[in-house]
Amino acid sequence: MEERLFSIDEISKYLNIPKSTIYKLSQDKKIPSVKIGKQLRFRKSSIDKWLSEKESHNASPIFVNNSPDQKQASKRILLVDDDQMVLKTITKLLAVYGYAVEPAESGEEALLKVKAADFDLLITDIRMPGINGIETIKRMRELNANTTKSGMPEIVITGFADTAIEEQARSIGITDYMYKPFATTDFIKTVENKLDVSSH
Repeated sequence: MEERLFSIDEISKYLNIPKSTIYKLSQDKKIPSVKIGKQLRFRKSSIDKWLSEKESHNASPIFVNNSPDQKQASKRILLVDDDQMVLKTITKLLAVYGYAVEPAESGEEALLKVKAADFDLLITDIRMPGINGIETIKRMRELNANTTKSGMPEIVITGFADTAIEEQARSIGITDYMYKPFATTDFIKTVENKLDVSSH
C-alpha cells in the first residue's frame, strides 16, 4: 500500500497549525518533511510517529523557539479541565505554539500546582467535579494575594451556555469566556493577548 503524502495545505489541516508555522518548522527541521521536486511534502507515518514522540514527553513544549521576539517560549500555562481528551488536545495545541503547559484534572489539583510553581496564565473549564472553575479562580486569587506570588490572567472555557455562571464570571472581572468548541485562531489570539497584557 502506497504511503500517504501530505501537501503543506493538507498537513496544516491535519495538525490544525497555520501553513506559515508549518513552513517555518520544516525549515528549522523541527518537523519531518521531504522535498519532492520543488514541492514540500510530509509522510503521514513520519508525522504520526513524531506526534506520538512529542506526546510522550509529558506535556513539554513541542517546539522551543529560541528567537528573541518569541516571548511565548518561556511562558507557562496552567490548564484545568476534567475531560482528559480536552486536556490532551489543548495541551498539544499550545505546545505547538511554544508554550509550556501544566495540565490539571480538577480545581483542587490546580491549586496544589499553583502553590508549588509560578504560572503566567490560567485556562480553566467551568463545570468540574469538586470546586468549579469560578471557585478555582477565586481561591487562586486569594492564594496569590496572601503570598509573594503575583496574580495571573485567566481564560474560562466551557461547553455549556449558562447565563448565571457567565454573569458570575463577569462580576469577578473575568473578561475572556470562551465556548467549546472554539476556533483555534480565536483561542490562540486570546492566549497571546492575555500573555502580552501580563508581560507589561
